[in-house]
Amino acid sequence: MIPLTTDMIADTSNVYDAIKAIEKQRLLFPAFEEAYRRIIRIHKMALAGNRPRHLMILGPSGAGKSSVLEEYVHYFPATEETEFRRIPVLHVEIKSSPTVRSVAEDILKAMGVPMAYRGTVNEKTDRVITSLQKLKVELLMLDEVQHLLGANKRSFGSNNETEWLKTLLNQIEIPVVLAGLPYGQALLSTNEQLRRRLDGVHHLTPFSVEDEDSAADFAGVVSWFDSEIHGGTPIGLHDGDMLYRLFYATNGLIGYLSKLLIGAMEIRLENGKKAVENWMLEESFRQNLWAEGVGALNPFHKKFVRRQLNKANELFAPTAFSAMATSAT
Repeated sequence: MIPLTTDMIADTSNVYDAIKAIEKQRLLFPAFEEAYRRIIRIHKMALAGNRPRHLMILGPSGAGKSSVLEEYVHYFPATEETEFRRIPVLHVEIKSSPTVRSVAEDILKAMGVPMAYRGTVNEKTDRVITSLQKLKVELLMLDEVQHLLGANKRSFGSNNETEWLKTLLNQIEIPVVLAGLPYGQALLSTNEQLRRRLDGVHHLTPFSVEDEDSAADFAGVVSWFDSEIHGGTPIGLHDGDMLYRLFYATNGLIGYLSKLLIGAMEIRLENGKKAVENWMLEESFRQNLWAEGVGALNPFHKKFVRRQLNKANELFAPTAFSAMATSAT
C-alpha cells in the first residue's frame, strides 16, 4: 500500500478547486425558474398582507427540488439584529420515519433554539410557533414531506404527523413550501384546509428525449455542462448518439447528470487530458451513479442496448414502496 502524503493531497488541489467552482453554480433551467418564481409569489403576497398561501414542489430524487429551496434561502440569510436574530426564510428537512416530536424538534434546531429536545409534544409545538414569530420568519420550507406519510404504514391516510402539520399551518399564519417526492401529493388527501390554501403544485419532471423539442431541451442542459467541464470550450458532448447515452445513464435527472459529468471531469483532470472521453464517462457512471453498471449495463459501453435502466435491481427500478404510495395519490 502506498502511504498517503500531504504532497499527494496538494497535487490534487487544483482539480478539486475546479470541481467546487462548478458545483457552486446553479443551472436555471425553465422548470427550476418557474418553481423559484412561484416561491417568490407566495412570499411577496404574504408580505403584502394577503392571507398566506402554500406551495407544493414535487419531483423524483435528483430533479432539483432541494436545489430550488437552497437557492432561495441563499438570498434571505439569517441576520443578527440589535435585540434578536432574524430568519426571513427557514429551511427544514424532514427526516425519514418522523414523529411529531422529531419534526417539531428539527424545526426548533433549524432556528437555533437551545435545548430543542426538551419538553412534551405540546410544549415543543408552542415553542415552534412562538419562535417563528420571535425570529420574524416570513416563509417556512419543509423538504422531504413525503416522509410524513410514513414509510412503514400500509396506507397513506391521515396520521399523527399529518394532523400535526395541519394544526401547525393553521396557527403559524405564514406561507409554507412543501417539497418532496411525487407521492407526497397524497398529503393533500389528508388535509382539506391545505388543499384550499394551496397556491398550486409545481412538478419538477425529468428531462426527456421522446420528441425533438424535449431532446433539444436536454441537449441544452448537456451543452451547459459541456462548456463548464471544459473551461468554456465545449466539445459537443451531445453529438451523435451521446445525448441518448447520457439520458439513459441519468434518466433525465439533472442531479444524476451533474454527478456523472463532474465525475468525468475529475477523471479527465487527474489524467491530464484536454477533453472528456467515452471511457471516462463509463468509469464515472460506475463510480458515481451505479457500481453494478458495468458491461452491457453501462450506457457508455459498446454493448449497451438503448433502454432505460428500470428493470428489477437496476439503477432506476421503482421500489415496492413508491408504487404503493403512488397508487394512493
